[in-house]
Amino acid sequence: MGDRFDRLRGRHANVETLLRRPGIGHNNGPTFDMSWEAWVWRRAAAKAWKTPNPEVAKMRVRRAERLGISYRELTAALMDTGTNLGAAVMPLSLAARVRRGPKREIIVEPRNSVAALIARFGGRLFLLGDIDAVPALSEEERAGFLRILNRVFDGKVEAIGWGHDAAAVRAMLRANSVPHQEAFLVGAGMGHHILGEAAGLPFTKDIDTWFS
Repeated sequence: MGDRFDRLRGRHANVETLLRRPGIGHNNGPTFDMSWEAWVWRRAAAKAWKTPNPEVAKMRVRRAERLGISYRELTAALMDTGTNLGAAVMPLSLAARVRRGPKREIIVEPRNSVAALIARFGGRLFLLGDIDAVPALSEEERAGFLRILNRVFDGKVEAIGWGHDAAAVRAMLRANSVPHQEAFLVGAGMGHHILGEAAGLPFTKDIDTWFS
């Protein structure tokens, strides 16, 4: 019996933290910090989130509605980067299925629910074509692929990039003179959130909450 504590010497370092977790009734909020730095931070945050004059607020609300995001998301991105959002990047595989027809022609089948959201989008839309998700395309087919896409999406797609990583996202935006701070990623799942962060985009909007 007396050797129980000794056997705990080899426990993981995180065990001590877990044993000190707050008990019932704690809301898991941050420690109440009365330091000067915390007071300055709270004051700056309150000032940043202070409601702007009505005209500015209305303008931001209209922009957020066009982009399918919330007023808070738009304002947070503006405060973080100093730029206004105006573009969205979406993986092609999320927007449509691409396959070959019986005559080897390229067929784009839009995902209906996503196509309806794209139709409502009022910003600049860029699609990222994962090379592995698209049938092997020749250079000529790639050159004409945007035209095929826009037949399906009614001209809403401004450009398409090829790749599956952050470098491909940045290269596509740079080629179209869009600062990465002005674009957000529309995605689904942790993989797309990681992609957006790696590309330096302000945030990733989950497809399930886009225009909700």
